[in-house]
Amino acid sequence: TPGLRKGKCVRTDIDFYGTHRAHRTIRYADVILMMFDCGQRISKVDRKLCSYIESYYKPCILVVNKWDLMAEHMPTERWANYLRDNFGSLWNAPIAFITGKDGRNVKKMLNHAQMLYKQSLDRVSTPQLNKIIRSALDHHPPPIVKRRRPKIYYATQIGVQPPTIVLKCNDPAAFPKSYRKYLLGVLRDTLSFGEIPIRMV
Repeated sequence: TPGLRKGKCVRTDIDFYGTHRAHRTIRYADVILMMFDCGQRISKVDRKLCSYIESYYKPCILVVNKWDLMAEHMPTERWANYLRDNFGSLWNAPIAFITGKDGRNVKKMLNHAQMLYKQSLDRVSTPQLNKIIRSALDHHPPPIVKRRRPKIYYATQIGVQPPTIVLKCNDPAAFPKSYRKYLLGVLRDTLSFGEIPIRMV
C-alpha cells in the first residue's frame, strides 16, 4: 500500500483509488502480509488497515521490514510487544522480521503464509468439535442469567476461509463477550486454527 493516506488527506482520484484498491485487495486476498517499517512508528493508517483485515477475518502475518537497521539496537521481542500492544485483536497473528533488501527471512515468511492458507481450509468433524465444546463447558460453565444457565446444544463447522463454527444454543444473548472469547480461545488452542481468525456464530 505505498502512498496510502489518511482519510482526510484523500483529495485526488489517485488517493481515492489507492485507498479503494487497498481495501479491495484485503477483501479478495487469501493471506495478508501487513508490512511495517521498523524505523517508523505505527500510524493511524496502519491501525485502520489492521481493523479492516480483522473485520474480514483474514489470515495475517505482521511483517517488520528493514530489520537489519534495527537488529543491533533492539531485541525482536520488544518490537513484537509493541505490535501486540497496538493490535490486540490480532494477537494470534504471527510476526516476521525480514530484510527485503537482501531477502533475509523472506522465504520463511512466504512458507508461513502458505501454512496459514492451509489452516484456513481445514475442517473439523462435528463429533470432535462437540467433544471440545462439552469439555470447555464442563471446565468453565457459562454464567447464570436470570436464574438460568444458558445451554449450548451442539456445534458444527459450516465453512472455511475463515473457519466458521456455529453453536446452537437456547439464548445467544445470555453468553457475554468474555465467555465467547473464552470459547474462541479454547477452539484456537485445541484445533489447527491457532494462527488465523475463527468466525463463531
